[in-house]
Amino acid sequence: MLSRLPDLPGEEFGRWQKLIQKYSGIWIPEHRKTFLQTSLLRRIRAHKLADYASYYNKLQNGAWGSLEWFYLIDHLTVHETSFVRHGPSFDLVKRFSEARISEALKRESDCKIQVWSVGCSTGEEAYSLALILENLDKQELRRAGLGFYYGVTGLDISLPALQQAREGVFEARKLSALAPRLVSECFEKVSDSEYRIKEEFRKRTCFVRGNLKELRQAPRHNYDIIFCQNVLIYFQPQTRVKILDELVARLLPEGILVLGPGEVTDWKHPDLVRVDDKYCLAYQRRV
Repeated sequence: MLSRLPDLPGEEFGRWQKLIQKYSGIWIPEHRKTFLQTSLLRRIRAHKLADYASYYNKLQNGAWGSLEWFYLIDHLTVHETSFVRHGPSFDLVKRFSEARISEALKRESDCKIQVWSVGCSTGEEAYSLALILENLDKQELRRAGLGFYYGVTGLDISLPALQQAREGVFEARKLSALAPRLVSECFEKVSDSEYRIKEEFRKRTCFVRGNLKELRQAPRHNYDIIFCQNVLIYFQPQTRVKILDELVARLLPEGILVLGPGEVTDWKHPDLVRVDDKYCLAYQRRV
């Protein structure tokens, strides 16, 4: 249990705001000051340091600071998520993928879909996307002698979250939105309260560490679906636009960008058109 929180004066709070934003791009607004204090205090006590200033200085101290940032950022980002967290968005992905199968049949070619889960946290979102793609109806493709190939890449800044995602073990409550058939067919029970997603899905899904504010320097891969929900809320409006521009640059023609409802307002991009779905916030790239 944490005891009484030491006060973080306004000037000191501003200093921490700037340091965290410089490192990660994450912006901690004034109303989350207590949350920041709590997160800092946990790490200060873990290292038996004296105060905020001591921790601030050590964070900028070479190798020690480089490693410690992983743990601090993990405390500053929320990992409470679940499978198929926003149903309408995943329904959109399913319809889009079904349309891709129909197009492949008309072209008499294999169907290939690459998906990017941006801000994948502990993996529920990325695996939800894999479950949708794996359970599409592919009988017509098979009858035509055509193949279906997909891959899901999860990206997150938190190393502890990514490690949990790779392990693929989840509390039963996080699977509550899935049909019982999917749970029984796609997961293995490892305890009374935990399930592991089967290896075939873990093989189709990879997880990499990345910082959204540094996307411009990251290698470019092209995706048919980019799924980015509950991530942009951590950034200031001008930073959100820069991130979105980089996501669009990695979206294939006719691919879709799926965002969280309400995460951006009045945003437009010349290469995109808004998807006509009142329950989702999504865009499709022009041909």
